[in-house]
Amino acid sequence: MNFEFSNLLQFDMDLYSVKNKKFNFEVLISTNNHKSIVHKKCVLVCPSKVWGGIEKNVLLRAKELRRRGYEVYVILLNGQFEEKFKNDPEIKVINISSRGGDLNIFVLLNYVKIFREIKPYTVFAALKKDWFLVSLAARLAKVPKTILYLGILREIKDNLKYKFIFKNLKNKVLVNSNSLKNHLLKNTNLFNDSNVVCVYNGFSVPGESDYKIDFKSKLNLKKDTVILGCAGRFSYIKGFDYLPQILSYLPENYHVIHIGKGELEKEIKTLIMESDYRDRIHFLGFFEDVKLFFNSIDIFLLPSRSEGMANVLNEAMSFGKPVVSTKVPGSEELLNNGEYGILTEIGDAKAMAEGIIAISDQTVVFEPNKLKARIEENFSIEKMIDNTEHLFFELN
Repeated sequence: MNFEFSNLLQFDMDLYSVKNKKFNFEVLISTNNHKSIVHKKCVLVCPSKVWGGIEKNVLLRAKELRRRGYEVYVILLNGQFEEKFKNDPEIKVINISSRGGDLNIFVLLNYVKIFREIKPYTVFAALKKDWFLVSLAARLAKVPKTILYLGILREIKDNLKYKFIFKNLKNKVLVNSNSLKNHLLKNTNLFNDSNVVCVYNGFSVPGESDYKIDFKSKLNLKKDTVILGCAGRFSYIKGFDYLPQILSYLPENYHVIHIGKGELEKEIKTLIMESDYRDRIHFLGFFEDVKLFFNSIDIFLLPSRSEGMANVLNEAMSFGKPVVSTKVPGSEELLNNGEYGILTEIGDAKAMAEGIIAISDQTVVFEPNKLKARIEENFSIEKMIDNTEHLFFELN
């Protein structure tokens, strides 16, 4: 992209002032120092082909904002996950045929058309791949606010594209952990405390339930089998290729149950199936009822190479399940440097196995109620939506 192109997009920000008669996105009316919202629209852009933590949080934000009276639109790829939103018909789903690349003019113009017709106050881009096109389209459509989501540690280069997004367009990035926020502030001069905002993902703590799957019977395993749960999309950063090596340090009665799909599913499964431990790793694919999954495992394992703050780790703790995780920044923050779970060095399969054995042998004990309280007190859905609402609509 020619950086001079940005000069064509230097819109007069007075267009967004309340004094301008053309302002038709959101007007804050002050009465006795109380602000009320007249227009309350937002668009959540999530044209994903894989259902994972980011996509789940788009669904959660859409549902909860809608319940608070906001008019919520969600942009999805044709044929991808629309059924997830059907339980709330007041969420308006818009399907697009292509997400395009950075300079796909057809996708850009389609976004501009959608935003102009809806006239939202805020557009939220859930996936880094879509940041540029969504940001540019939102500016061309004169959307007052664009929020970009970063849920995992990724490189953001100090190049023309990102300078345009954060310096010229002055967009904000929402992250799900303070460790990820601190990394951005430390390593890229595009960011400061005003344009990076941390909002923890929200979770509900389920009540006590005997609703579970007997994996031992289903998979014809011995009664003394220890069930290790893994969940997430198949990608290099998730570290599932470590599983055979981890199992090599564990007794034969330790088995892994994995749920999830992903872009590298074939490659990672092939690697695992060629190992001597293939009979102790069981892939269930996409699993609709994650509550049933978490209720049915003994220990949760997160072998990731990189994370922001992994939803699946929070979910496991919300069920009171003990966890072993690599020292990715979000996990260190969530587990408070080992107070709420075992942390190991990234890639250290032996240390992960030793952590699993320590929990299984009760050498180290993490009380289920303490794990649940950690989620309930610090990572509730209500806190997540309160902070999202304030960020999207500038409430006090």
